[in-house]
Amino acid sequence: MSPTSKAPELSDIQHIILRDLQALAREVELTPDDLLWKGTEGIHNAVGTIAVHLCGNLQHFIGHEIGGNGYIRDRNAEFSGMPRPKARVLDEINLTMEVVDGVLSNLAPTRLDDPMPNPPPHHVGRNIRFFLFQLSCHLSRHTGQANYLRRILDCAERR
Repeated sequence: MSPTSKAPELSDIQHIILRDLQALAREVELTPDDLLWKGTEGIHNAVGTIAVHLCGNLQHFIGHEIGGNGYIRDRNAEFSGMPRPKARVLDEINLTMEVVDGVLSNLAPTRLDDPMPNPPPHHVGRNIRFFLFQLSCHLSRHTGQANYLRRILDCAERR
């Protein structure tokens, strides 16, 4: 494989992350505006909060740490529950898709075995390859939570 060829697993992970960001956008679109920032008993993070958190996470780790784009994350703001218009959340998801696509399209496969720059303490020593899979799993898990919460809230509203 030449240094500029793309590793198949890199194409796969890029495809999966972009697919799951599209699924997240669908969940936000399907969530009524008045429920976007609402949780329920035992579920504190609203669909909007989950979406904002996932975008911040991916833009930080893929955009900033791997891609070096200078993104500055405010993790506390991600969980503040501060309501934003749905269109703004969808714009953030679209921007995140552009960042992920751009960084992963240009990531040299030889970097996959490099140590992940500035990982959380429990991932110190992991390589970029591992961390991309971790980010994909994190995105998928929380997108599923957003789906489930949206449906719970929708059912509760119909009663």
